[in-house]
Amino acid sequence: MEEDLSAFSKLSSIMKKLRAPDGCPWDRKQTYQSLCPHIIEEAYELTDAIQNCESAGTMKHVLEECGDLLLQVIFIGTIAEEKGDFSLAQIPEIISEKLIRRHPHIFSGVPVKDSDQAYFGWEEIKRKERASQKEDTSVLAGVPKSLPSVVKAYRIQQKAASIGFDWQKDDQTPVMNKIKEEFDEVREVLQESGSQKRLEEEIGDLLFAVVNLARRCDIDPESALASANRKFERRFRFIEAQVSKNKKGWRNSSLDDLESFWNQAKKSGL
Repeated sequence: MEEDLSAFSKLSSIMKKLRAPDGCPWDRKQTYQSLCPHIIEEAYELTDAIQNCESAGTMKHVLEECGDLLLQVIFIGTIAEEKGDFSLAQIPEIISEKLIRRHPHIFSGVPVKDSDQAYFGWEEIKRKERASQKEDTSVLAGVPKSLPSVVKAYRIQQKAASIGFDWQKDDQTPVMNKIKEEFDEVREVLQESGSQKRLEEEIGDLLFAVVNLARRCDIDPESALASANRKFERRFRFIEAQVSKNKKGWRNSSLDDLESFWNQAKKSGL
C-alpha cells in the first residue's frame, strides 16, 4: 500500500513540476477543455490494447495505456487544485465513498442472489442519489450524450433491462423475430425506393436490434464489431497482396477473382 501511495505521489509531483511557472510550455497551456480529446483518445488506446493483448501475448501495452489514461486523471486533478475547484486527493476519496455506498451487499450486509440483482441495486441507489440532488431521475439518466452510438445503444438497453423492460432472459426468439422484422422493413424501403431519411431510420432500428441481441448473449457489441473490422482488414490485405502478385491490378480483376481471393483468405484462417 505504501508503495502504491508513493508511486501516486511521485506522479502527482511530476505533473505539478510540469505545470509550474518554469515547467513545460505545452503542459502549462492545457485546460479542462483541451484535455477532453486526449482523455477520449487514451481510453480508446487502452481498449485497443486490451483487445489485442491475447494475440500479442503480453500485457505490457495494457500497462502502458493504463498509465497514459491515469495521467489524464492526474492532469485534470492538478488543474483543479490550481483553480481551487477540488483537490487531487478528493478523486480517490470520492470514488471510494461511492463504491462503498453502492455496494451495500458487500459493506453493509445486504444480501443479493446474483450479479443482476447487484447491478439493479447499484442503479436504484444511483437514482435515489439523483433524486436527493434534484437531478434527472430517469433510468437512462447519466448515459453520456457523446458515447459512440453502438456503446450508447448497449448502455441504454442495459439500463432499461435492469428494471425489467426486457424479454425473458433465456429466450432469444423474440429478439431474433425483432431483428427479422427490422430487416424486412429495411428491405421494404429499398424495394419501394423510399426516402433516404426513412431508410436511415430503419437501418438504425435494425442495428439497435442487433446490439440488443449481443447484449442478451453477453457479447460486447463494440468488441464484436472491432473484431469483425480486424478480420475484414486481414482478409482485404490478403486480397491486395494477391492482386499485386498476379499483376492484373484492381481494374482488370473481376469480382469473381476478388471473391476467390477472399475465400482463400478465409480458408487460410485469416
